[in-house]
Amino acid sequence: MNRKLLEEKAAGCLMKAASLIILSVLALILATILLKGLPALNLDMITKTPRGGFYLGKEGGILNAIVGSLYLAGGATLLSLLLSLPIVLYLNVFAGKRSYLAAFTRFSLDVLWGVPSIVYGAFGFTIMLFLGLRASLLGGMIAVTLLVLPIMSRTMDEVMRMVPAELLDASYALGATRVETAFKVMTR
Repeated sequence: MNRKLLEEKAAGCLMKAASLIILSVLALILATILLKGLPALNLDMITKTPRGGFYLGKEGGILNAIVGSLYLAGGATLLSLLLSLPIVLYLNVFAGKRSYLAAFTRFSLDVLWGVPSIVYGAFGFTIMLFLGLRASLLGGMIAVTLLVLPIMSRTMDEVMRMVPAELLDASYALGATRVETAFKVMTR
């Protein structure tokens, strides 16, 4: 056996051993959480609101947290969609292929995509304090919208760029305007 093959086999064995150790620790953590948490898990926990002493481990449930999370995620997604769609339609229908504004917008969205979520949270918190909103659903929706907006916009942009030019040309040849083409061809 040559030296390179021996090194490759040794590295493979070390990687398998490291993976086994990491997976064993993960399984141990999950088993501990399940064994200690399963007795407290019941239907009342999900379907009831917190009561007095909930935070001390007495009674109540997490219904408010579940509903609040659904409102927050749904509202932020809807708000992001309402902001992303016009941006993407402008980039793909109305801006020219060599438009500096379109290139700058795409670059800005790419940069915003790379911003850590903690920065968005701190920014949202600062805005809430400045506007006097305190901790509110609207403030949370705005912060999560800022986080989701670049991801949704760039994803929609890439999807709309994949629309074949033949479809767009056919739409224009049939007399459709840019707006009709945008809504009836590109958004389908």
